[in-house]
Amino acid sequence: MSPWVEVLRMVLATLLLLAGIACLVQGFSQGPLWPCLIGMVVCWVLAYWLWPRNREWDSPWLDVLELVIELPVSTVLWLLRLLGRLFRDVDGVDL
Repeated sequence: MSPWVEVLRMVLATLLLLAGIACLVQGFSQGPLWPCLIGMVVCWVLAYWLWPRNREWDSPWLDVLELVIELPVSTVLWLLRLLGRLFRDVDGVDL
């Protein structure tokens, strides 16, 4: 993959992350909440999908941006795994 394509994907992923944050703020401040939350989820999933996984260069700023872009999706996946473990052991639930 050429470096220009990587830069374009990084810029688009960053813009989608910011659009998702704007949808979240819009939903909580002025409403309606559900369409804005759906837009937020779509933007964050697209940003996660667009972010290049194997970058050609290393930068601490890009590492932090990658962490911020992957954080919402990773958190939701972690919660789903936790719920799956909880319901998998239905016989011996310890709370």
